[in-house]
Amino acid sequence: MLARPGRLALLGAALLIAAPAPVRGSEHSQVLVAKGEVAYHQGRYAEAQDLFEQAVAEDAKDVDARYALGLTFGKLGRWEEAAGSFQQALQQRPDFEAARRGLELARQKGAAGEPAPAGAEGAAAKESEVRAPTRKAWEVHAQTGVGYDSNVVLAPRGHTLGAVDDRGDVFFTLAGGGRYDVVNSKSLLVRLEYDLYQTLHPHITDFDFRSHRVRGTVSYALRPDLWAGVQGGYNHYTLGPHSYLSEPFVMPFLSYLEASWGMSQVTWRHGDSTYLTTPFHEIRDGRTDAIGGSQTFYLDEGAKYLTLGFQYDRENPSSKVGNDWENDGSQAYVGVGFPAWCKTSIDLLYLYRYDDYVHRNSFAGFRKQRYDDEHHMYAGVRRPITEHLSAAIVYYGTVNTSNIPLFDYRRSVVSALLQVTY
Repeated sequence: MLARPGRLALLGAALLIAAPAPVRGSEHSQVLVAKGEVAYHQGRYAEAQDLFEQAVAEDAKDVDARYALGLTFGKLGRWEEAAGSFQQALQQRPDFEAARRGLELARQKGAAGEPAPAGAEGAAAKESEVRAPTRKAWEVHAQTGVGYDSNVVLAPRGHTLGAVDDRGDVFFTLAGGGRYDVVNSKSLLVRLEYDLYQTLHPHITDFDFRSHRVRGTVSYALRPDLWAGVQGGYNHYTLGPHSYLSEPFVMPFLSYLEASWGMSQVTWRHGDSTYLTTPFHEIRDGRTDAIGGSQTFYLDEGAKYLTLGFQYDRENPSSKVGNDWENDGSQAYVGVGFPAWCKTSIDLLYLYRYDDYVHRNSFAGFRKQRYDDEHHMYAGVRRPITEHLSAAIVYYGTVNTSNIPLFDYRRSVVSALLQVTY
């Protein structure tokens, strides 16, 4: 629909960008380390040891996992094994001062022949002597690929759009970005992130899409397993040659880590949308608010996951000329990820959304309100090629049914991608 790409066009691109990534390789080891840290700080050292050992087995180059394992051996009074873990961490990262101090302490304790101290599961080294594990402070990534979009302009079923008869087109993608952790301790995270995403269509160039997303996150541990924080940022979208939409936003959140088997999260998001070009300029501008919750379960020691979530949101244009777009929306989703053949991993997601538009719609001659049922499907197959390079084939589909035929459409997007991560 040339006249109304709106939120749905952006949602399609966003799902291609932000569809759940598999927890494999070094990402898997980081999840295991995070779970181990929760067990460690709650005094469950045997469980922490098992999780850190799994992380090392998953990714032998994860220095933080080796360091954390050394701390845990220290808590259990196993000084020789602690020294070995610290030594291996130092071999991989010679400037790792915390590991160096841990190695010196473990050697001193071992030389003195100290037994495992009394206390919950044999607590050993004092927290003041050896700091808790630290995470990698930065990450960068880049992605490129090619795909086919069956309905670039979101044309309605049974309708033509003048000169735009061919609603499908191939496209090329280019994406990149990264994060930097200003502070990343056991109780405080301060993170900066940036992402760029670009699609290029050979034929329907008015629907080339580009997004810039800048965000910062501050999160604090109220308890080792309970984090509260806020994320704020700015999103800018371009459609064809013109700036299309800008949106500053703020999102407070609360996350609860359920030992080694799951995570719960609740969020509230407030955004202020400004449309920068036709057809929505000074029509659809206004605030959007959303409240939601999610639950993720980690299965088979993190090799698989199941995620569930719900969100209620409201789009409220500031001008009455935007009444066609004022709506209350509800959505729910379920997703799974699991390993498959030849080192591949599979991710599947289904999202259902219902939009209830508040006012009688001008596209129906003001005779009735608009109601939309949206079904979104995502499937991805990914495989690592090298330590830093991976390949993927992904599918994203939409079936939107509306009581106003102009808004009824189908869309399928399939693409092949290469991604580099450091």
